[in-house]
Amino acid sequence: MKRILSILLLLMILTNSVALGEIGIEDNVRAYILADFETGQVLEQYNIDEVVEIASISKLMSYIIIMEEVSKGNIALDDIIKIDKDTTKIKGSSFKLKVGEEFTVKELIEAAMVVSGNDATYALAKHVAKIEEKFAQRMNEKAKEMGLKNTVFYNSTGLPVAQTNVQNQMTTREIFQLSRYLIEKYPNVLQTAKIRAIEVVSRDFFQRNTNPLLDEIKEVDGLKTGFTNKAGYCYVSTFNIRGRKTKTKDLRLIAIVMGAKDLEIRDTMSKILVQYGMNNYSNRIFLDKEIPLKTLEFPKADIIEVPIFPKEGFAKLIKNDDNMTINMDIKEDITLPIQKNSKVGEVKIEKDGEVIFKTDILIKEDVNKAKWYVLVRRFFEKLLHGIEGQE
Repeated sequence: MKRILSILLLLMILTNSVALGEIGIEDNVRAYILADFETGQVLEQYNIDEVVEIASISKLMSYIIIMEEVSKGNIALDDIIKIDKDTTKIKGSSFKLKVGEEFTVKELIEAAMVVSGNDATYALAKHVAKIEEKFAQRMNEKAKEMGLKNTVFYNSTGLPVAQTNVQNQMTTREIFQLSRYLIEKYPNVLQTAKIRAIEVVSRDFFQRNTNPLLDEIKEVDGLKTGFTNKAGYCYVSTFNIRGRKTKTKDLRLIAIVMGAKDLEIRDTMSKILVQYGMNNYSNRIFLDKEIPLKTLEFPKADIIEVPIFPKEGFAKLIKNDDNMTINMDIKEDITLPIQKNSKVGEVKIEKDGEVIFKTDILIKEDVNKAKWYVLVRRFFEKLLHGIEGQE
């Protein structure tokens, strides 16, 4: 019954026949957010400022700390890490590491991000900071530097602290900020996050990416899943909507679902959120300074039809049913000659009747008075055309 309901909800989203607030995601998750990567604008939200346990979403910060060390030259992606006994004891999602095995930093990063290997993440933390406690301290320092005031890390993996139920915590808004920082600072994370599966034939290991939408929605290319009993089922997804020439620009959104009650609910609600973003939002191009707004006619000029252009381009992330209008105010007393880049009016973009952007309208070429013989020729051409039209 639950699966049938999920399918019906998805169909309603795909046909734009239901608003997000009518679906009941709030009843099935602790928090969710849909937001724009480029501007940070929050588009849809629920309970995003409540502190929640984040489970393996913690590995996003672990990735940042590791890549900072790589950037500084303190470690290298091809460093070899030899697995010790402590690492093999790490519980939860696993790369199934064994004592004495050797892997590069790059291989363990992939294991941490793709199959959420806690053992791989722990091995990396020790490689960076010798002991995990110092690595977690680095994570907290970075969170403070980023202004994530509600964030607390106890370890690199997101697992509960031993013999306690204490876990890494953030707000959902902060998870978005962390995800945005990560993609902006280290965009190659998306190349890692969309690896379909990890296979190591020599150790009989094969596991698919934990990302549930990677093979379902082609636009999805990241980012991280997580689960503990206290955190519930969590998922940070990101997807890029390709722009259409002259109509829209590329749009990358980040969708986060936290604390779903079970795996199916998490995957369904995440899919609904992603599809809703794809169906209802666009980064629309309203003005392009290389595309004319219209043409003006000057019967007595050397150029009769003259294109006019906005001085500045303008694109905006909007909900597709937003009330947006483009209004042009063209001067009535434009006299010849006209110099290149002369202002001939103003164009305004309005949302719900409020001006949100305006720029000058320009003629980008010199327009001079036509010579007398050109005007005579045009007169007779027009006259001849009229006679031919009567035959």
